[in-house]
Amino acid sequence: MKRFEDKVIFLTGAATGIGEATAKRMASEGASLYIVDVAEEELENTAEACRHLGAEVTARICDVANEEDVSNSIKETINLFGRVNVVANIAGIQTWHHTSDHPTSDFERTLAVNLTGTFLVCREAIPYLLQTQGSIVNVSSTTALAGIPYSAAYAASKAGVLALTKSLAVEYAKKGLQVNCVNPGGIKTAMTRMPPIDDIDMDLLLRQNPLSSFVAPDAVAGLIAYLASDEGRHVNGEHVRIDGAALA
Repeated sequence: MKRFEDKVIFLTGAATGIGEATAKRMASEGASLYIVDVAEEELENTAEACRHLGAEVTARICDVANEEDVSNSIKETINLFGRVNVVANIAGIQTWHHTSDHPTSDFERTLAVNLTGTFLVCREAIPYLLQTQGSIVNVSSTTALAGIPYSAAYAASKAGVLALTKSLAVEYAKKGLQVNCVNPGGIKTAMTRMPPIDDIDMDLLLRQNPLSSFVAPDAVAGLIAYLASDEGRHVNGEHVRIDGAALA
């Protein structure tokens, strides 16, 4: 089924993990893609994989925390494809610190990429998405819904993404824009590795683990694709957990 045939997707964080899996999923369903990341080699690998699936793909280096980078990328998407139908905000970083030792620079950089970056992409894309009655899918986290130790900046940024999602959905629903977010937990990505810090309370760290097993990023890609497709059109302003019953 080609749910994204004749659709143009702007996708951040495409080099690895959930972003890579989502780009491939949408490519396999007929999408044309403009994908961005800061990891050049891995981004090009994703682009080649998507082209192999038959998709038209443009890949560009873009730091989503950089206003000029984001603005230029959205403008180039429109210049190349003439429109954008879906924006998937997947780029994100996570740092680990005992909060009492947390460097301000790490806190600010995490918010800049995860939250401000999501805001900038949404802001720049919304005028074009309104023309296509399009869809935004943001990636939040289960850390937005339940406390996580040693990663206060990440949790704060992802809670901000959830609130931003709901605000945009309310503001633009009557104008035909759909905005949702997913809240993954227990996904096999680089972010699920053991934190590189000392004196960890494992009981606290594992309290959000799935009750089943960790799954591949493809599972999240499938959910993002559903929310961005016509099938998920009536879902708006929602956040959807995909966490193996961790927070059930």
